[in-house]
Amino acid sequence: MNVKIKHLGISLLVIAFVTIPLYFFTPFLIDLFLNPQQHIKIGNFFNNYSVSDFQVLVLSILTYTSVVLIGYVVYLIATASTRAELVSRFQNQNLIASKFELQELYENAPVPYITINKNAEIRGCNKSALRFFGVVPEEIQTKNLFAYASDEDIELAKKFNDFYKADVPINKQEIRLRTKSDDIKWVSLSIFLTKDSFTKEKNGLVTVFDITEQKQLDQAKTEFVSLASHQLRTPLATMKWYTEMLNSNQLGDLNDKQKEYLTKMYSVNAEMIDLVEILLNVSRIEIGTLSISKQATNISEIIDSILVELASQISKKKIVFNKKYGTVSDAGVNTGADPVIVESDPKLLRIVIQNLITNAIKYNKEGGSVTIGVSKGFGIGQSSIVVSDTGLGIPKEDQERIFSKLFRAKNVKDVGSSQSTGLGLYLVKSVVKALGGNISFTSEENVGSTFTLRL
Repeated sequence: MNVKIKHLGISLLVIAFVTIPLYFFTPFLIDLFLNPQQHIKIGNFFNNYSVSDFQVLVLSILTYTSVVLIGYVVYLIATASTRAELVSRFQNQNLIASKFELQELYENAPVPYITINKNAEIRGCNKSALRFFGVVPEEIQTKNLFAYASDEDIELAKKFNDFYKADVPINKQEIRLRTKSDDIKWVSLSIFLTKDSFTKEKNGLVTVFDITEQKQLDQAKTEFVSLASHQLRTPLATMKWYTEMLNSNQLGDLNDKQKEYLTKMYSVNAEMIDLVEILLNVSRIEIGTLSISKQATNISEIIDSILVELASQISKKKIVFNKKYGTVSDAGVNTGADPVIVESDPKLLRIVIQNLITNAIKYNKEGGSVTIGVSKGFGIGQSSIVVSDTGLGIPKEDQERIFSKLFRAKNVKDVGSSQSTGLGLYLVKSVVKALGGNISFTSEENVGSTFTLRL
């Protein structure tokens, strides 16, 4: 029987149970209150006792109330199970409605969603995900999510797979995925870890944002910068050559004013050449054409040659340099100022070190100090280069973005060359990554910064 009909039937029976006896019993009650002597024989007690209409009314109300309360208790007892069933059914209906609504949102969301099990095998996906891969559900279910990685990103996919199995969050990581039609698409991949409420097994909810158009636009911009930079190199190099000839008096003597202007022109031209080189290196990294040629590289010689080039800047700001070169043994003991040789690309490593030292000078206070420490360990990642300064430091709120492209901390925007673009540390981070190393830093505003490069 339907729960609602059953509940209604019980309620009507209880009402009948209460009202029918009251209906037939009411005249007797009224007569009992008005003429108690006719119904109760207990001596002369009622002979001297009169009952008013008000008392009759009160007694009637009390009697009816008692009967109704008894009936209500009977109702509660009789309908306890049906009321519980009704409440449960109502809550269950709400839960089902919410589930269908959530399922509808999931299925028709514009963002591709994929659910995976503990082995990263696909359990299901919404319509957007099916459209993204160009498949039907049967073609994608039970397949490993990372098997869709393009050939170029197989190693990256393996790393993400290991991260997922180790419960390491994956948030907005860029990777290339292959569709059914062999199209390669760039995506921003995130995986949110969940657990099944019953089996307690690990699951994952995957979001796949298609960023192919954005990457293509960035690629076009990078290629344009690369082309423009290449075209700028020749006229800038020519200007440098002619300026050097004029400054050397090969084309005749110059007066002091002419030499002053040529010196300024040479300085600006040198800055422009440096900027073009930075832009070219950045574009090479982003396009993927950066050539790496590793060989035995003497870090100490690179640093010494950079300091010779920057001697005028160092002298102008009266910067004190401290050099600490050495080799660290297995026991962690510094063995002295031996040459530090590592397997790396000398040209690219020079770019990294030069940027770090230049920043340590540019953003240092006059009369400040810079300490360069170099140590050679006996394992991968054990060789390190540390550049520490007593400069402006990096504000805490800017530290998270310090390696971002075109970013400059707010406390250095009015310091240094007008040609500074905020590409230096971005280039450093990118080159270090390409060399297989890593870079980190600690900094405190108005105290200084320490950058540590590990190779």
